[in-house]
Amino acid sequence: MKKNLLEIEKQFTQHYRELLSRQKLVIADLEKYDFDLELTEITDAIAERMDAFWHFAWHNNKELLGREVTSEASDFFTETCLLFIKYYFKNIGSDYKVLSEHSLIKSRKSIRPDISIWKKDELLGAIELKVSDGWKGKWIVPHLAERENQIKQLHSNAFFGVLSFWKFSQKTDISEIWGKQYFALKIWQKQNKHESTGLGIEDLLKCFWTYHADEAKQFNV
Repeated sequence: MKKNLLEIEKQFTQHYRELLSRQKLVIADLEKYDFDLELTEITDAIAERMDAFWHFAWHNNKELLGREVTSEASDFFTETCLLFIKYYFKNIGSDYKVLSEHSLIKSRKSIRPDISIWKKDELLGAIELKVSDGWKGKWIVPHLAERENQIKQLHSNAFFGVLSFWKFSQKTDISEIWGKQYFALKIWQKQNKHESTGLGIEDLLKCFWTYHADEAKQFNV
């Protein structure tokens, strides 16, 4: 019997709906997972998710649809990092909460960090997430520095960090804060090898705890 359009499309939509239940299974395991910042598991897991996203997005857009651009990865990168950071801190203690796009001030020009880390009502950290340097190109560092300044004016004790998937180039020298506040996971290469920068999200989290040394002592991290 000939399939109608909805029966054909069900091959995709049924699988897509099942992703939610699969995500719930992942979260159930993360809720009791013993994260180790001396390993690179979180970084590797993020890289795997992004690779899976790009594998579908690139081949679907370029090969199957003939589209000239690839789907935006920024939201998926934020969701992926949020997943692991959220459950890392949830396992540290119930006083901690990790939010995304949470407003720091009630205003039309509200500041909403990609990720904010709180202990009760105190902002402990703000993390800006970038897939790459985007449309700002080599001028992204001044933009991020201004972002840090805005956040520090509101919460002077907060750690500020930047995590990008691809290491971006810049005109501003950030050698003093590279590996302390600014981190990137991969170096983009035309040969598609994409070597590691040698730094990962675990390094960012360790710097967060170094910044909040008193907090770290309570949890032996």
